[in-house]
Amino acid sequence: MPLDGLRAHRETARRLLAELKRRPSHAYLFSGPRGIGKSLVASALAHALLCERRAGEDFCCRVERCPVRAVPPQAGGRRRGAGTEPPRCECCAACVQIAAGVHPDFTRIGRAANRTDVLIEQVRGLIGELGLKPTRSTVRVAIIDDAETLNIPAQNALLKTLEEPPGHAIIFLIASAERVLLDTVRSRLRPVRFAALSAADLEAILAERGIADPGRRAAAARRARGSAARALVLAESEGSALDDLLEALLRARNFDFVSAQQLAQQHFRNRDEASENFELIARLLEEVLCLKLLGADAGAYPKGVAELAAMLPLEGLLSCLEGAARACVAVEAMANPRLQAEQYWMNAAQALRGE
Repeated sequence: MPLDGLRAHRETARRLLAELKRRPSHAYLFSGPRGIGKSLVASALAHALLCERRAGEDFCCRVERCPVRAVPPQAGGRRRGAGTEPPRCECCAACVQIAAGVHPDFTRIGRAANRTDVLIEQVRGLIGELGLKPTRSTVRVAIIDDAETLNIPAQNALLKTLEEPPGHAIIFLIASAERVLLDTVRSRLRPVRFAALSAADLEAILAERGIADPGRRAAAARRARGSAARALVLAESEGSALDDLLEALLRARNFDFVSAQQLAQQHFRNRDEASENFELIARLLEEVLCLKLLGADAGAYPKGVAELAAMLPLEGLLSCLEGAARACVAVEAMANPRLQAEQYWMNAAQALRGE
């Protein structure tokens, strides 16, 4: 993956690559909001460090977007024409192996889909890999995604490697909530903080991913809080979660505990889903606030947003907005997502009833 293939954070990646080639730290902590490209930058740097065709500062194989590898092979194998050879992928073997997850000098771990944390067994496996001498390159590169979910035993196991790192190892930790990590771990990492993406960058990313409707791109970018991952979900989901949450806000005044519990089970089943939906609620309520206080153009928003602006009292609106922000922070800090959702909807009902 070439650095010029990054839509955002390109200059940050270039500075980091220059540092890595000059005097690298043994471990880096990439922190910032979820879904803004931290892991993508780490992947680009891994490709740049291990690429076998490093002809220049920003040169690297385009394996992630290789026009040859993107074309499926013809049925029946290689087509034999009049002396013509089929196009060949020009990406180096190292970059192809990294993309496939089989490069001997590259290791990547993260939280499994059915788990809430990164396990000590995963960290021990990574430490074992880093302890070996590089086989194809001069360095070994490791990426730890979801580093904020490393459990305490896993962090303590990793700490030993951070205190006495192998000279050939470079580790990238990717975290959306860095303060969850132990102070002793964070103090041994080179911090790199990433900012949220601009609305223009988000719209460009959505266009590249085939979202043709400009209005849909603009709405998703507006509500995504600078997260490309969230913008893609919003643009591709056809508004199902958005519609459900809008409807819930319109009915929240009449909620009882059973209603809150049902909504929590439907849309706040795990940490990732709860974080995304609390962020979406906060963004929706910010739009309602703009309509209510600033007289923004109601035509630019869904019908439900205008209805909320007309019916919600200002004090109740602010209480719901503050509660969504608090709940999102709590979920990121590993609080139980369903309990946070139940508490949020019960508090919202009381606030909207003026209790």
